[in-house]
Amino acid sequence: MKNVDYVNIFRKVEESIKNNLFVTPEEFEKKAERFKNIDFRSKNVDEIFWVLTCVVFYSGIRANMIEQKLAKIEKNLYGLKRLMNLSDDGKLSIKKDVGFPRKCDYCFENANEFSDLMNKFGSFTRYVESFGISDLEPDESKLNLLREDLKRRFKGLGPRTVNHFLADLGFKNVLKPDRVICRIFHRLGLIDSDKDINGAIREGRNFAAATGNPIRYIDIIFVKYGQIGKSDVLGTRDGICLEREPKCSKCGVTCFCNYFKEKNRDVWRRAGNRGGNLGAREGDD
Repeated sequence: MKNVDYVNIFRKVEESIKNNLFVTPEEFEKKAERFKNIDFRSKNVDEIFWVLTCVVFYSGIRANMIEQKLAKIEKNLYGLKRLMNLSDDGKLSIKKDVGFPRKCDYCFENANEFSDLMNKFGSFTRYVESFGISDLEPDESKLNLLREDLKRRFKGLGPRTVNHFLADLGFKNVLKPDRVICRIFHRLGLIDSDKDINGAIREGRNFAAATGNPIRYIDIIFVKYGQIGKSDVLGTRDGICLEREPKCSKCGVTCFCNYFKEKNRDVWRRAGNRGGNLGAREGDD
C-alpha cells in the first residue's frame, strides 16, 4: 500500500470509536488521557510489577473477560512483598478466587524473579539502563536486548506480549502487535500477513509519527476498534472491525479496506451471476 494516508485513516477510526461509546465524550477523553502520558520511571516497584501482571493475564484471553475480573485480580495479586510471603495455602486460595491458575502461577514465579532483579539492580530503571537505554525512544538494537532478557526472565512474556509490557511502560517506539491490530492492519493492506509482528510495529510507528499521537494511544484505539465486547477502558459498546461478522456499516475506513472490497466483490459477483443490477459494479475499483 503506497502513499498511505495515516492521518485520515486514524482520524476516521477514532471518529468511529467516538460514535460507539456508552460514556460521554468528556469521559472518553479522560479515559484516553492515561494512554498518552506513560513513563515507568515515575512508577514504584508495585506499580511496575502490576503492569507485568496485567500483561500476563491479558495474553491469550479475551480482553473484556479480563476487564470484568480485573478488580478481583488486583485485590489478590497486587503488591510484590505480599506475593513473596504467600504460603502454599495462600496461593491456592488466590487461584480459587481469581481463576486462571496457570496465570496465577506465572505471577507467583514472576514475583520471585522481579524481587531478585530489584535486589541486584536497586530499581527497575537501573535494570533498563544496564542495556544502555536512557530514554523512552532507545536504539532498536538496545531495545531488542531488553526484549530478549525480559522474555528469558518472566513467565508469560512471548514475542507479542513482551511488546505489550514495553508499550505499557511507556516506550514510544513499541506497539503491542496483538492479533486484533495485526488483523486490522492486514485488512487495511498495511502488512502482508496478520502474523507480521514486526510489520505491525512499523505501521504503529508510522501512525504515531504522522498523527503526533503517542504510540500507546494509537494502539488502544485500534485494539478497541477490533475487540469483541463492551469495554470500560475507553467506554466502548463493542468492537467494529471484529474477526467474524465485522460491523462494516459502522466503520469509517471501508474505503481503505481490502477485506471490505473483497467481501463486496463477492456480493457483486454473485449478483452478476444471477443477472442482478449489481453485476456491472464488479470492476468499479
